[in-house]
Amino acid sequence: MTIEKLEAFSKSNFTAVKLTTRDGAVGWGECLPATPAAIAAATKTVVGQDASRYEWARTQLHGPVGAAVNMAMLDICGKAAKAPVYQLLGGPTRNKVRALTAWSDKALAAGHRAFVVPGTYTPRDGLDFVVDPDRKLSAGQASSLAAALEKNLPLWLEEPCPPANLGAIKKIAAESVTPLGWGRGVTNLSEVQNMLREQVIDVVRLDISRHGISTIRKAAALAETYYIAVAPYHSGGPIATAAALHLAASLPNFFIQQVPLADAARTELVGADLERVKDGFMSLPTKPGLGVEVNESALRRMA
Repeated sequence: MTIEKLEAFSKSNFTAVKLTTRDGAVGWGECLPATPAAIAAATKTVVGQDASRYEWARTQLHGPVGAAVNMAMLDICGKAAKAPVYQLLGGPTRNKVRALTAWSDKALAAGHRAFVVPGTYTPRDGLDFVVDPDRKLSAGQASSLAAALEKNLPLWLEEPCPPANLGAIKKIAAESVTPLGWGRGVTNLSEVQNMLREQVIDVVRLDISRHGISTIRKAAALAETYYIAVAPYHSGGPIATAAALHLAASLPNFFIQQVPLADAARTELVGADLERVKDGFMSLPTKPGLGVEVNESALRRMA
């Protein structure tokens, strides 16, 4: 399974990576938009390496492109083993994955039952909400909002202010029972470790397109020792959705997976089944590797 070639296809909100081995096996991954320099560095690192060395590659590649390479190497390994990636990671801990997306009537009609909303909300029977002020509040405003939200029982309050001041975050956590979610902009796991140690985080929100499968599994293992849930963030393309489903299946402390709302372009790339939601849940892929067949001609056209 020696990697012979790395190809990248960039869109405005994600970069898809294709790895090809000497025997013709193909693996796909995805990350945040990557620069040509980062792609060149990744190519130099992984070409000539065995695809099974995905943990080694994780330590060598810094920046988002490492996330795509991690997914693609695991995709190749799963296909070689004729098993879904989550089977390589210890087997599934669940048989379906709870989904979260941005609020819209279209998302509700598509089967979603958990939503991200920008501010306060009026609870609706059978629906769950995450409140996301997008880091636009001061610590004092965030503390007041967290207290006001208690009666509405949100799933959590998402990064209400910049997380740089750990002392301010401790104040928010201490003055309210509203759960707090942090981590979607984190680049170093030490930041998550500090939040766990200070007991100011209730939901770990690392970005699947920034960190990939292996790194978030490491963070989840840390979080599990504090009885903290993991709900990865995702705003990219459908290849990362596939990776997120395998990650979710493998985590005992997984809570919910944020996904973009499916549309015609995403369906053209990977088919309609992957991102289909029924009663708030997505199904696990069952085919080997990540379980998706990427429409490369459509991807090239869109890139």
